[in-house]
Amino acid sequence: MRPKTVCMIGMGYVGLTLSVVLADKKFIVTGVETNEAVAEQLKRGEPHFHEKGLDTLMKKHVGKNLFITTKVPKEPQDVYIISVGTPINKQTKKPILDYVINATNSIKHVISDGSLIILRSTVPVGVTREIVKPILDESKKKYHLAFCPERTIEGKALIELKELPQVIGGLTMDCADKAMDLFRVITPATIEVSSLEIAEMTKIINNTYRDITFAFANELAAICEKLGLNASETIRAANFGYARSNIPVPGFAGGACLSKDPHILLDFSSKLGHLPVVTKSARDVNEELPRNIAKRAMVKLKELGKDPTKAKIFVSGFAFKGIPPTDDTRDSPTLDIVEVLRAEGVKNIQGHDFVVSPTALKELKVIPTTLEEGFKDADCVIIANRHLSYSDLNIEKYLALMRKPAVFMDCWQLFEQEICNIPGIVHEGIGFGKN
Repeated sequence: MRPKTVCMIGMGYVGLTLSVVLADKKFIVTGVETNEAVAEQLKRGEPHFHEKGLDTLMKKHVGKNLFITTKVPKEPQDVYIISVGTPINKQTKKPILDYVINATNSIKHVISDGSLIILRSTVPVGVTREIVKPILDESKKKYHLAFCPERTIEGKALIELKELPQVIGGLTMDCADKAMDLFRVITPATIEVSSLEIAEMTKIINNTYRDITFAFANELAAICEKLGLNASETIRAANFGYARSNIPVPGFAGGACLSKDPHILLDFSSKLGHLPVVTKSARDVNEELPRNIAKRAMVKLKELGKDPTKAKIFVSGFAFKGIPPTDDTRDSPTLDIVEVLRAEGVKNIQGHDFVVSPTALKELKVIPTTLEEGFKDADCVIIANRHLSYSDLNIEKYLALMRKPAVFMDCWQLFEQEICNIPGIVHEGIGFGKN
């Protein structure tokens, strides 16, 4: 029998997007958000982050099929989905599971016989069975338990929730069947795996694989720079018409998932006695890249005879990625750039983003400004993500506003070197060749 009521614990990127999709399929969804300010905003039908199409669905369903609360409802629900964050400790790089544990404790006394509990948060392999299940067992209820990882990309989540195959691992085959009954309503394909652990590992694999491919591209970029070759041109030639090669564009790899999931893999694998050397090296490459770019910018300024502590630095692109667009700055490589600039004594750091709000930039202790004002009299400009709006810029016009000689760090090679060949402008980036 198809479930009718769903309790979503955690209304962040994962929980809110799934909630509105389920509400759109006639489920009655209760979203639990413990942050009272965020909960009040959601009750007004206003999302607290940017996601294409999300505001429309919220206005359509809030107060009808989607209800927001700060506590788990006392009335038993057919389904409970735990979609809380699992951040890593910035110092130890180990996962923090407190939110998962707290969420599980919050439902153990309200679930009923037959309730389906789904863990959707990214966790180390074994957490569903070894941590979540013992807490739920305290209820003495005959519940169903499954792990069903979220695998959508920010900016296209509402589309991908309806298109991507949903991986489902159950405590038992009956548990998996119950979860499949739920997800079949929203997605055309479900993949039932034989255990909770395989489903947990699937999510870790997806993001770690992507992180490794980005690191390979970034390593190639560093080698091409030494050879005086243009890395992007070289990679395009290697990929073109050759199905066995799909190397991504060199550039920053960050965000809440790519910055976290490889470290989760490293942590639990090391406890098993195996250090994933490739995974560790890849994360090291990707974490160091934005810092290297900031340091290079400072070196170039000094070579031009400019004092970085007195320079105006304009950084554009604070969201962790530009395609698809998002306003998420969590673990954004741009924040590492700014951190290095501040360590170098830079005091005048101005910022811009096509999606991130000026208020959010102020919270990052950056002076928000427009593109034109940012370029004007800037000693250094750093373009840190590749939002599609950059392609519409008359870059020559903007470069002419800078205080020359000046440094233009085009981190994604968005602009042709020939176009930026303006007297007094040092055009740099990731994988630029000098030939």
